[in-house]
Amino acid sequence: MQSPGSVIIEIDETFPEFKRLLGAHKWSEFLVDPGDEAAFVSKIFYCTWNSDRDVQKNGWKRIDVQDKWFKSKA
Repeated sequence: MQSPGSVIIEIDETFPEFKRLLGAHKWSEFLVDPGDEAAFVSKIFYCTWNSDRDVQKNGWKRIDVQDKWFKSKA
């Protein structure tokens, strides 16, 4: 399976406001050092696969997100 530029993220079911994640997000507003990608925008949609195993069976690779990638909200 190939979906260039697409990423699937898993959100814990107990996350209180997952709907706030849906929509468009400017990289310059949340990444610490977006570099040349500062003008990029991510668009997040709801995924209908029920588990990470379903995602992997469909050819997706797991990469864990790191806190250091993001600006703090202090």
